[in-house]
Amino acid sequence: HRLVQGAREIPLSASLSFVARTHVIDLYTNHPDTGICNLNSWSDKGEWTACCHNKYVPKEECIRNKPKELTKYTGEGYELTYAEILSTNADTVFRFWKKIDEANEFLLNEGRWEEKTWRAMGVGMYKSYAVVWMGQRTDPLPMPEVCEGIKPEKPTEAEVTGENEIKLITRPTNRFYVIIASFQSEKDARREAEKHLGSAGTHISILKNNQGQFRISINDYEKLEDAKAGKENYKNTFSGAWILNY
Repeated sequence: HRLVQGAREIPLSASLSFVARTHVIDLYTNHPDTGICNLNSWSDKGEWTACCHNKYVPKEECIRNKPKELTKYTGEGYELTYAEILSTNADTVFRFWKKIDEANEFLLNEGRWEEKTWRAMGVGMYKSYAVVWMGQRTDPLPMPEVCEGIKPEKPTEAEVTGENEIKLITRPTNRFYVIIASFQSEKDARREAEKHLGSAGTHISILKNNQGQFRISINDYEKLEDAKAGKENYKNTFSGAWILNY
């Protein structure tokens, strides 16, 4: 994403990735993000200083010192967070961050982050949480290696810029889809579907049936109970959503 936008690639940091992994597990297990405490908060259940971070009483120093507390990384750390009710994946998180100006500026060193130079990046994902940590100092540890048997792939420009993200489903999959609208033409369905690309926790699909109808799905699930939970998650945004087994 940075290379496509003309920015430099950031080296992956073992230290900041350890901090990121530690934090997502703390968020999922201990839920320090309750009450007025936001997702940057840390619980009192680990070998670190607890932080209740919020806009009223920000604990920025407590957050930024986490790399120093947990690793030998000597610089400060800056964190971007993501959470949803169900388990998430990297594509969903990245599409969301790319569509949010404040998050995208953080990733690209733009806006309020323009005067900073990221020289290290850590990534952590666990269940329904994901975080990215950035630092201005180079990590003294070697860059993490790719796990044996996994071949790394560079994303194409089309994938990075968000093209072709709407899936067209023309055959039954026996999955449960959360439907938000129906149309008689693919053109109208695609126009509406494009409005929702990048929305938090969505995987936009268009389902075509034998009667020539096109239905827009904002997410799909293997099990009905997961689809019901997903539908409940979207009730404030898509109040008329319903579930289709297709």
